[in-house]
Amino acid sequence: MTNPNHTNVPENGGKTPALWGWHTLLSLGITIVVFIVLATYVDIQHLWKELNASNKWLLLLAGLSHYATYPVRGMRWKYSLRHLQVRCSKARFGLLVFFYNFVDNLVPAKLGDLYAGHLARINCGIRRSSALGSILFLRTLDAWVVFGLAAMASWYLFKGSMPASVTWALIIGCMFAVVATVVMLVFVLLKRKVPGWLPETIRKMIEAFRSGMWPKPKELIPISALTMVIWILEIAWVFLLALAFNLRFNTVETVFLTMIPLIASAFPITPAGAGVVDLTLFTCLRVIGVSSPLAVSVTVVNRFIDYWLHILLGALTWTMRKHIGLRTWKDVPPETVKNGYTEKTLVEKEDVT
Repeated sequence: MTNPNHTNVPENGGKTPALWGWHTLLSLGITIVVFIVLATYVDIQHLWKELNASNKWLLLLAGLSHYATYPVRGMRWKYSLRHLQVRCSKARFGLLVFFYNFVDNLVPAKLGDLYAGHLARINCGIRRSSALGSILFLRTLDAWVVFGLAAMASWYLFKGSMPASVTWALIIGCMFAVVATVVMLVFVLLKRKVPGWLPETIRKMIEAFRSGMWPKPKELIPISALTMVIWILEIAWVFLLALAFNLRFNTVETVFLTMIPLIASAFPITPAGAGVVDLTLFTCLRVIGVSSPLAVSVTVVNRFIDYWLHILLGALTWTMRKHIGLRTWKDVPPETVKNGYTEKTLVEKEDVT
């Protein structure tokens, strides 16, 4: 019987995901227009004054707290795939998570997740379908964490007088979590019987996707622990950022400011919800009583560290890819994968611990 995770099985004709096309150009165009409009509301002199008055050490700690989540997410991704033949270290998985999130900041509709499956294939010898299955599992887990924390924080802050914008954000967050869960359940049902009329290639892709979607039960404990660490770090980064501007939020307010904008990042029209996240974070700051000029300053710095700096560091990573052993669409031509080169040509021997 053929192993559904064997790297010799071509997928999509060995082609990379279609990231760079009219849809991406249109999305980037919309994003540029949105940012131009938003920039007209920024008082540059006041922003510079607030930035000069901020605590630079706390800003540094805030940024480090945020970027520390990527190696932790990489460790978690590896744990979710340990039941398969994985030939990448935890550090390499962290690099892949950082890089595909960089791609996600440039393309719309979470296409970066699709490219993550391609990166896992050409770097770690994992079938794309299996990698995407594991990503769906982790995205679903995170979706419920974000929605749950956002709902609890919002209820505690507003109780019976919840703003309409917050209510809609929670509805959207719940919808994303439910849809992801339904997709997983569909694949659970397909476990009993994959329709025989489907082509063999499709049936193997479904089997591989399902195999990557469910980690072994013993891996759920470290996955849960790492998930907790990830969200503690994300909450800490928002808390430290606010503190750098002398804003002292309590735990509930910090959770609210962390989770609601994250729901907005799933907006599919612009890359990683660019523009929408900015507006959402600004609105959340205003809702809890931050003055408009200060809310603008915090939002601009937040998005610089989270979004623009990530793009800059991602581009730097891409230029250094040969030195750090990262394979991208430029380094493994589609025909190389299609013609059946095994993982010996795609994956170097690495420490799998």
